[in-house]
Amino acid sequence: MTTKLCPYCNSAQSILMGNVYCSHSADNMAKLDNGSMMLRSDNLEETADHVSRLTIRLSLNGEQYYRVGSHDHVINPKSYLVINQGQHYRTAFNGTEGQEMILVAFKPSFVSGVLQSIVTSEDKLLDDPFKSAEQPVAFFEKCYDMDEEIQIIFSKLRKLMDEKDLGWKKEFDLQSIYATLLLRLLSVHKNLKQDIDQLKSAKLSTRTELFRRLTIAKDYMDAHPEKRISIDEVSQIAFLSPHHFKRAFKELFHTTPHQYHVEKRLEYSRELLNESSNKIEDVCRKVGFENSSSFIRLFREHYGCTPRAYPLTGI
Repeated sequence: MTTKLCPYCNSAQSILMGNVYCSHSADNMAKLDNGSMMLRSDNLEETADHVSRLTIRLSLNGEQYYRVGSHDHVINPKSYLVINQGQHYRTAFNGTEGQEMILVAFKPSFVSGVLQSIVTSEDKLLDDPFKSAEQPVAFFEKCYDMDEEIQIIFSKLRKLMDEKDLGWKKEFDLQSIYATLLLRLLSVHKNLKQDIDQLKSAKLSTRTELFRRLTIAKDYMDAHPEKRISIDEVSQIAFLSPHHFKRAFKELFHTTPHQYHVEKRLEYSRELLNESSNKIEDVCRKVGFENSSSFIRLFREHYGCTPRAYPLTGI
């Protein structure tokens, strides 16, 4: 007998009933079909630990925090997150208005079937049409820049969420949408090899693992613009020596970890300055600078004006 969903999953709205997987229930993820769900709330306290199906997750407005395994990620309307099947995660957000999160979760057999269709020749597909792909589907669990195709697909799903006619929803070709979305994810994943090959290690397996660790570190810095992060701290997140981390980070992202995170903190300070309630001293503290003079100097070097003048410049 299926147990009651946890409060987080119970508060989500599904396009079609029965497609929401909650690892706190007795449901078997392999038996549930592909599904979409949306959560709308002003805030969400950090959830209990969940186990995910293969999912792609977006925040339609505001920021959403994820703890995926032991790593931190933050998504916003300009990014999305992929979580692999079987991965543990927690999530939370705190918005000032009705915040909306939307995700698509894939049935494991659907994923292997789509992969099989693109890696197998036509004659072999005819000989054994029901054979599953031998290779598993495992994406890099990181924040991806928003993709126009993915954005269009989620816009369609979001409009469908508001459709009142349940019968019409059931007749909608959702499986085609899910297949298109998965194919796009696979294409994005394949194209990451261009980035991976920027790293100078000889073996592809070494470059791939190094790419994974560096993106984990980058997402950690993105998730924490409120504090000053040392090289020792972030290199431990990447599980690399400090020197190796700095060299590889610059190879991949064309900037040093320190410069990258300073720019992220300054971008965050601009967001805070746009809120009239924040004073310069408060903004300085909220982005982890020890004193306002160093903050003002860095801000002026990057944006050509002081923090006090910034809201008036419109830059």
